[in-house]
Amino acid sequence: MFKRSESPDMSGKKVFITIIFLIFCASLLAEEVDGIAAVVRNEIILKSEVKRFYEEWIATSQQPSNITEDEILQLLIDEKLILEKAKKEEIVVKDSEVEMRLERIISNLQSQFDSPQQFNLALQNEGLTIDKLKEQYRQEISKQIIKETVLTQEVFSKVSISEYEKRNFYETHVDSFPQRPKMVEIGQIIIQSKVSKKSLDEALRKIQDIKSELDMNADFEELAKEHSDCPSSKDGGDLGYFSRGQMVKPFEEAAFSLNIGEISEPIKTEFGYHIIRVDDKRDGEVKARHILVSVNITEQDITDAEQKIIDIYQELKNGADFIELAEQYTDTTGAEEEFKIVQEYPVNQLERIPSFGDVIKDLKENEYSEVVEIDGSYYIFKNFGYVEPRSYEYDEISQQIENLTLEQKRQNAVEKWLQDLKEEIFVKVY
Repeated sequence: MFKRSESPDMSGKKVFITIIFLIFCASLLAEEVDGIAAVVRNEIILKSEVKRFYEEWIATSQQPSNITEDEILQLLIDEKLILEKAKKEEIVVKDSEVEMRLERIISNLQSQFDSPQQFNLALQNEGLTIDKLKEQYRQEISKQIIKETVLTQEVFSKVSISEYEKRNFYETHVDSFPQRPKMVEIGQIIIQSKVSKKSLDEALRKIQDIKSELDMNADFEELAKEHSDCPSSKDGGDLGYFSRGQMVKPFEEAAFSLNIGEISEPIKTEFGYHIIRVDDKRDGEVKARHILVSVNITEQDITDAEQKIIDIYQELKNGADFIELAEQYTDTTGAEEEFKIVQEYPVNQLERIPSFGDVIKDLKENEYSEVVEIDGSYYIFKNFGYVEPRSYEYDEISQQIENLTLEQKRQNAVEKWLQDLKEEIFVKVY
């Protein structure tokens, strides 16, 4: 009756290294002076530069493009205006920021290859190395960061949207949005293998005994070496410095609330029970030690979960209501979002759902699955029926609407700002 579900292969497609040049083609400069297309303050834009950029745009565009050379010229003028404004405001970029951006771009490109060796080979075929690639585009990255800084400071920081604007955008464009696809309603009963109350009580008693010793001035580091189940025990529980976001939330909240030298009460996390001592604080970081009494799932815990899901499956076969069983037995403690017993999934994308897509795609309406084990938890799925394609309601795409509305308003603000900038900075088009 048990069936294990495996995630599908998600390996990405390889891309050619030449995609690198798409990012920076806007900066290609002509080598010969063949005529001036425009002047921005004392910066010249050559006709050959416009032509080169236009040809690169057409050659590298993923879709047919109707852009004209005049529009390309306007893009280059806008860039010069922004950079001139940056000079006036004395905006500069740190070398470390440029290097960080370059590393991120290189890392993203490298991740699209099966190995670093393949990536390096692709670079060699283009006559490049990673260092040469960085050097070639370091100046352009610096310009890009400066432009982003100027636009954020001068335009984006001053743009906000209201709920009225969002709803007005939705009502104006609702007919142009793609339709919500056909959906299937899938219910799920979940039984997790959980640590028994007996194991939790034993761990709690042990950590309380350790805390009692600490209250009697026992040495924290020695107790950590003797009792802690964390690999840090060999170092007296020393975790070094850490900032927010690096530890699980209950541990983090406790550590950052303590004063230097203070010892916490027992703290429960998904790993077990902790006692924390803060040794130092600096610039948003905490240096702490801890003692961990771990709580592990036993073979009996696993057996209990398996037996419970088998009993539920038998109740379903005997005619019990799926929703009632799900409400009675499914434990969603610790779920990051509100758990819904019945959720909708696009019919045409079921096979792409990790772990259980291959299970639910073949379920007929009102049919439930066998028991499925996924990462130590046990599931039963049921197909509750289908919802035909329709227009999206506002609440279903409110975040996308907000993004689109903000983007449109920002674009309008940038256009107006650039127009005003032309009154401030000399521009001549030939």
